[in-house]
Order: sequence, then C-alpha cells, then structure tokens
Amino acid sequence: MVINYLLFLISYFLIVLSVIGHGVLAIKFTKTNIFIDEIGFVGLVGIFFLILYSYITHFFISHGYLHNIVFIITGLLPVYYFRSKILNKKNLIFLFSIFSIIFLAFVIFKTHDDFGYYHFPYSYYLNKFSMIIGIGPLNHGFRTPSSIFYLNSLFYLPYLDYYLYHMGAILMLGFSNIILISNIKKYLDKKDNNQFFFLNLLAFIFINVFFYRIAEHGTDRSAQILIFLFFIYVLSIRENYAHFDNILTKLLILLSIIVSLKSFYILYFIFTLPFIYYIIKDDKVYLIYKILKNPILYFSILMGICVIFVYLFNTGCLLYPVPQTCIDGIEWGIPKLEVSALNTHYQWWSKAGGGPGYNHELDKELYIQNFNWFSNWIDKYFFNKMSDFLLSLSFISVLLIMIFKSNKKKSFSENSKNNFLYYFLITLLLAEWFLNHPSLRYGGYIIFSLIFFIPLAYLLSKYEITKYFKAKIIILFFLVVSIFVGRNIDRIVYEINFYKANFRQNMFFFTDQNHFRINKKLKDLSRMYLNCNQNINKCSNNKDFIIKKSYGKMTLIRIKN
Repeated sequence: MVINYLLFLISYFLIVLSVIGHGVLAIKFTKTNIFIDEIGFVGLVGIFFLILYSYITHFFISHGYLHNIVFIITGLLPVYYFRSKILNKKNLIFLFSIFSIIFLAFVIFKTHDDFGYYHFPYSYYLNKFSMIIGIGPLNHGFRTPSSIFYLNSLFYLPYLDYYLYHMGAILMLGFSNIILISNIKKYLDKKDNNQFFFLNLLAFIFINVFFYRIAEHGTDRSAQILIFLFFIYVLSIRENYAHFDNILTKLLILLSIIVSLKSFYILYFIFTLPFIYYIIKDDKVYLIYKILKNPILYFSILMGICVIFVYLFNTGCLLYPVPQTCIDGIEWGIPKLEVSALNTHYQWWSKAGGGPGYNHELDKELYIQNFNWFSNWIDKYFFNKMSDFLLSLSFISVLLIMIFKSNKKKSFSENSKNNFLYYFLITLLLAEWFLNHPSLRYGGYIIFSLIFFIPLAYLLSKYEITKYFKAKIIILFFLVVSIFVGRNIDRIVYEINFYKANFRQNMFFFTDQNHFRINKKLKDLSRMYLNCNQNINKCSNNKDFIIKKSYGKMTLIRIKN
C-alpha cells in the first residue's frame, strides 16, 4: 500500500511540475505576455501546448512509456532552471495545498459511465497506436474525441500504466482554483470588492461544490470550469485595457482549450462579436493590431486545424455530427444519413428520450420535433436534476446576499463599464441550449450559473466593505474546502462499502475486459494490415473492414452491408 501511494503521489506532483515547466518553455519560446509567477495560468499554458503537441505527434507516433518519460523529464528541466521564480514561497503554498486537497478526488474506483465506453479506449488507443484513418466506426465516442484524451495520453507511465488518465481533469481543476484564489487574494489586498472579485469568489464556490467528483468530469465539466474563467476575463477587459495583451492571451488559451474539449463549444466564438464591438465603441481600434500580433492566436488556429483533421481522418466530417460538414467521396467516411441519425440520437438523449424509465413510445425524429419532448423532459429531467441544481444556485445566491449585504452602499463612478451585450448573448445561448440539448452536462451548468451569478456579483459589489469582510471570506473559503473534502470522503466510503473498493491496497480505478475491447480489435486489424501484401491496393480479409494504406497510414474502410 505504502509503495503504491508513494508512487502515485510522486508521479502526481512530478506531472503537475512538468506541465508548469512546459508552460514556462512555451511562454519563453513564444514571448507570450504571461508572467512566470502567474502559476495558475502558466499551468494552463502548459496544458494548451501539451494538447497541441499531443495532436501533432499522434499523426506520426504513439505515446508509449519511453516517449512520455522523456516528455515529462523535459518539462521538469525548466522548473529547475527557473526555480527561484516558479517555486517561490507563494507558489509552493498554492501548488502543494491545492493539489494535495484535490488528490483526495483522485482516489477513484467507480468511474464515469462513458469512461469505459470511449474515454479510456480512446486514450489507450493513443498510447498504443499512431493515427489510424477511419477509426470512427469502431465506437460512437471515437467519432467525437476530446482533447482531454490527447492530454491524458501523455501520462501513461511504467507501473502506473493508464491509472493516471484522470490527471487532465485534475490539472484543469487545480490550476483554475489557483487562478481564482490568486484573484480573490489580489482584490482582498486592495480592499476592492468589485463585481469581478465576487465573480471569482462565486466561481470558486461553484466549481468546488458542484464539480467535486473528478470521475464525473468527463469531457464536459472541465470545459465548463474554464468557461467560467473565460467570462471573468472577457467581462473584465473593458476595465483593464492597460493589461490588454495579458488578458487577450489568457482568453485565447482558455477558448482554445474549451473548444478542443467539446466541439459544440465552438458556439462560444459568438462572444468575439461584443469583444470587437466594445473595442471599437471604446475607441480602442488599435488593439485589433495587437490581437493580430499575438503569437497565441496562430497556435490557437493551429490547434483548431489539428482538431478538424482528427475529425476528418476519424469520420470523413470536419465537425461531427454535423452532416453538412461531411465530405462526399471520402472512402473511410461515415455516410451522411448515419451522421444525421446520430445527431438526432444526441438530441433525443439530451431531451430525456433515453434512459431507464424514459419515454420510448415515440420515434426519435418525431419525439424531438415541435416540443413533443417537453412534458417528458419536465417529468423525467427538470424535476430531478434541473430543479435541484436551480435550488442550489438560489440557496448560494441568498446565502451570499445575507453574508455580504450591508447598510452602506458605494457611490459608483461613471468609469464602471457596461457589458450588457455579453449577458444578452448568454441568454441567447440559454435559448439554443433549451431548444437543442437541454441537459446540464451539455453546457447547462455554466449557462445557468452565469445567469445567476453575473447580476449577483454586481449587486454584492454595490455594498461597502464591512469590518469583518475578510473574516467572512476566510470562513467561506474553509467552508467550501470542507464541503469538497467531506463529499469526497463520503464518496470514497460509499465506494468501499458498495463497490468493495480496496483503497488500502491501491488506488487503481476499476477496469475490466470491456475497457480493452477496442484495443483488442485494433490489434487484430493491425496484424491483418501488417500481413497484407502491400503491393496490392486493398486487403479484405476481415468481415467488417477493407484495410489499405492511405497517406502512409493504416486506413479502415467499412464494408457496406
């Protein structure tokens, strides 16, 4: 037990430091306007470039043991070289405290329902094979891969194998917490309880109370954590034009990671419209030149191209499951009718059409049309998850009003900038969410929390700081940490009692043959490919696929029935 946990802890913290080191390397190489002592964002810059690196290299090589060991050591070197700046007292306290607390959430036996279905198999595929063209038909999840799989594939290490596949979610939660706490502390030191102070505080409360279960993060919750950060910075930019370069870089990093995690978050590019509008309105047109000069913009574009190429090589579509983006004539491509059917399936599922006890009487196409789904959604989904979530948001809002409301109000200056357009677009996203995919995991958590918290933050900022203001913040902070720790301890106890998890022996999550079914299939297909006479055009010695070589890669062409 001691050796198992010691290896996990050492690997865990070395990975955290390595990601920071890669962030430092990227900042120095690109001359990005992020300060090395901004340890939270240095970590996110590291995540951004690790994802980009993982996408690019997987076109050519698999991410096996040797590759990953060398890569992690490479990230540790700049940490040592710049240790006086990176590992100062403040950053050491942040890193050790935050990631030690979050380590409790890393002790997992029962994983997310989709983990064994496609999260694990896709990450494991990245460790065992370089890119295989036409892999989408093997599994629905292989058609919509997330960048978090590419990130996690870099943490496949000897002895620990694939048991570090939750590190991606850990890193995003940990670095986001460091950013939020740093911002809260900065405003506290200035005795400035403006709306952005309260937005940071509300975000800290939200992500640690609602997203405490790392196993449930999947590809959705990590993205929604980063969306909260994105809105804090995009709303603050009009108050901080003097720091435009720094904030712009942060916004590009955040938006790029968000969209790569889940493709439908491409909708959030709509917030570039008010961003540009306010720049023009505030007579800051010259800042557009700074946008075009920012090197992260072009790395973001490169990441977008990589994501599109992965979709293309996996499915024959530029953005799956949008049939309009599927290219006719690609031999490994998934037929548009099938793509359209899966698009319908996703809508059907998110509108409470699928699941135990749900309404299966109507055809899927008919169910999702003309609000036929609405009554069933209200019955099966709203009065379970949605109502509980909205009540929780209401409780947090009322509690904070009770804590921070005072008899003295501030006299606001005219310098405070109005960001009405951003809030208006959030309500448009709410309408789009409700009409197309009304499930909290598909962006609902963040949309509702922003609708609650943006006006709440503005309301709370109207009151002056009272005598015990700082003490209230400290108590609230420890309350949130206690909830995070308590809920994870309760989860661990439940997993020990219900699933018979043996955490005394090790902290390995549960796996069975189902997790490796795709790998077994790929091994068989790979053997056929290697045994195939490469002088002929195609090998059809398999009932499901014709196997051939395209662009120097093994290509799977599904046999039509």
